[in-house]
Amino acid sequence: MSSFTVVVTTTLPLIALISLILFFLLPLPTSAAARTILRRGDAIAVEDHATDFLVSPDGTFACGFYNISPTVFTLSVWFTRAADRTVVWTATPGRPVHTRGARLAFDHQHGALILTDYDGATVWNSTSTPVVSSLARLDNSGNFVLVDAGSTGHVVWQSFDSPTDTLLPGQRFTATRHLTSRGGRGRLLAAGYYSLGFSDYAMLSLFYDNHNFSSIYWPNPYNNYVANKRKIYNFTREATLDDLGTFLSSDDATFAAADRGAPAAGRVRRRLTLDADGNLRLYSLGGNTTWSVTWMAFGNPCIIHGVCGANAVCLYAPGPTCVCAPGHERADPGDWTKGCRPLFRRRDGCERSTKLVALPHTDFWGYDLNNGENLPFHECADRCRQICSCVAFQHKEQFMECYLKSVMFNGRTFPGLPGTVYIKVPADYDVPKIQVNQWKTLGGGLAVQEYIPQCDIAGGAESFLLNVSSDSIKSEPGKKQVWSYLYGFLSALLFVEAVIIGFGCWLFSNRGMFRPSRVWAVEEGYKLITSNFRRYTYAEIKRATANFTDVIGSGGSGVVYKGAKAMLKIAVSCLEEDRAKRPNMRSVVEALLSVEDETRL
Repeated sequence: MSSFTVVVTTTLPLIALISLILFFLLPLPTSAAARTILRRGDAIAVEDHATDFLVSPDGTFACGFYNISPTVFTLSVWFTRAADRTVVWTATPGRPVHTRGARLAFDHQHGALILTDYDGATVWNSTSTPVVSSLARLDNSGNFVLVDAGSTGHVVWQSFDSPTDTLLPGQRFTATRHLTSRGGRGRLLAAGYYSLGFSDYAMLSLFYDNHNFSSIYWPNPYNNYVANKRKIYNFTREATLDDLGTFLSSDDATFAAADRGAPAAGRVRRRLTLDADGNLRLYSLGGNTTWSVTWMAFGNPCIIHGVCGANAVCLYAPGPTCVCAPGHERADPGDWTKGCRPLFRRRDGCERSTKLVALPHTDFWGYDLNNGENLPFHECADRCRQICSCVAFQHKEQFMECYLKSVMFNGRTFPGLPGTVYIKVPADYDVPKIQVNQWKTLGGGLAVQEYIPQCDIAGGAESFLLNVSSDSIKSEPGKKQVWSYLYGFLSALLFVEAVIIGFGCWLFSNRGMFRPSRVWAVEEGYKLITSNFRRYTYAEIKRATANFTDVIGSGGSGVVYKGAKAMLKIAVSCLEEDRAKRPNMRSVVEALLSVEDETRL
């Protein structure tokens, strides 16, 4: 009994010691580190980004340090169900923090969230004025909020008031808020050139601004607000996306997800994102972990402004592909949004002689020096040559419309696009042939093929076809084309006229189909009535007068003979000067004096 007691008393301290050592040495499970709220005085360190973060009650969203790269982090909110942990909000998209020393602290004194970098410098602050808040939480909607210390639970600050590039269901979109795209490849942390917001006319619009050029590209800038089915001057300026996938705006900008109301395994999550390529897309996340596009603003990305940059043309076949305009080269081999630069030097004066390079079925949107005039091609070309700031012009021959361009921007081409763009280059400049490969002739033009990187983020190489006029490097391509059409039309017209004249001569000649023939009297009389008079041959008159045997009288102009022509009684008179030739008369100068029906004689 005593020995058993000794064993027990010596074993228990050993077990306790081992348990204590394991408690301090072994890490806690990951699920135990995830939080649902932050209280005043709490903090999250960037070193613990893999285990220390906030989660929404249903586990759909998470908030914490998001690793852009192994050494760069941002304070973000992301989807946990998505395979790529899609980010829907970032505190400072253009100002990341380092992988060491950065902290998100719930300031005890002011009750605000403060993000600091490795050196203690404040990168972001949730509030600009001191407030009293008791906790921070992440809602099931994806909204990161600060709640005050009172019993009302009033929201002091929320991430929904400062969206980045994504709008979530239930998030109000007002006049003071914008969606801004992220930069493309190589510029993931920089803001993009595209934004969504309300214009000065209170119309929800997509804007392009690269700090040199700016424009609205959605809704269609070619149309007015009536054609775009929008309302203006409605200063409510509010829009929202619901859980079903329907988007409603105060200016009547309305659209819905393709799977709206469709059954799905589990709850369908949605987000409206302005992507880096400038396209506004609505995404749905069903039972799997992959997003699907259920609506987008543009089916043809070439319509989006700035896709290929300045002095470049976008082709859609079926993905967007960029090509530099003739006489230009890429400004940045890794970024098509930088456009192309000219290979020739432009002078300030207009004294330099120029020639024109034609791009059929092409247009550069906007930046017109005029509002569009009705001018023939030659006047339009002369106008552009006389204006130093005119670098190109578009001419629509069918409508006689002339558009002078000060900048070649937002270029696009596709079959059926009316109009041809003529680029003004120095007359002594030889347009390089290295840019294109002549493939085959297509009805007055050349189909050219070139292998270049695509415009999209994925990159890669793809071939394309661009129709270029066969006279594109002539000094005045339009003139030759116009005169060729004119000469062809005149030649065809003269040929048709010659054929008609020749056929008419044969038709009415003695050898034609109306040569003398014996016809019925009724038909002969009808011809005489309808044509008034007819010329008869000497042989016909000789037979009708029985060889001039029956004289019925004489007049001032000559002898009158009685004759008969079928069922008609006729009288023939010879001129006085030909009386001596009465029996052997060879020419008759007066064919018929009177014609009467036999029944009336």
